[in-house]
Amino acid sequence: MSDVQSAIEVSKAVHAALSNDMGVQAVLGTPPRLYDHPPADPIFPYLTYGPMRSEDIGADGAVICAHTQTLHIWSRYAGRAQVMEVLAAVTMAIQSGGLALEDASLVRAQVSYTDIFRAPDGLTLHGLIRFSLTTDKEAG
Repeated sequence: MSDVQSAIEVSKAVHAALSNDMGVQAVLGTPPRLYDHPPADPIFPYLTYGPMRSEDIGADGAVICAHTQTLHIWSRYAGRAQVMEVLAAVTMAIQSGGLALEDASLVRAQVSYTDIFRAPDGLTLHGLIRFSLTTDKEAG
């Protein structure tokens, strides 16, 4: 499995895990507001998928890929509490073992960092979560 194929599988697994997680649904609606590109007039809060980097880190026949995914949370709530709730729900969904991969095993899922800041419009709070996933597929 190439790192591109692995990235596609991981992307689908992340989306499925977030879509089906009750904690994520509690903070982002049912179905959760998860977008590659948000609609022109979105309902807040919502999450957008940011950059994803994938690379083959395998050796000696091991098919191991490392993935780094960035997710963006957008909120118009006056304080940081709503963004923090979404960050917590997303973290739990990613790290709880809810990622189901078809052609590989999940070796590790870890949040690298989170951040919250005010967007340039002055109204919107912007949360970031970056996590890393390592997948392993036995060569064969």
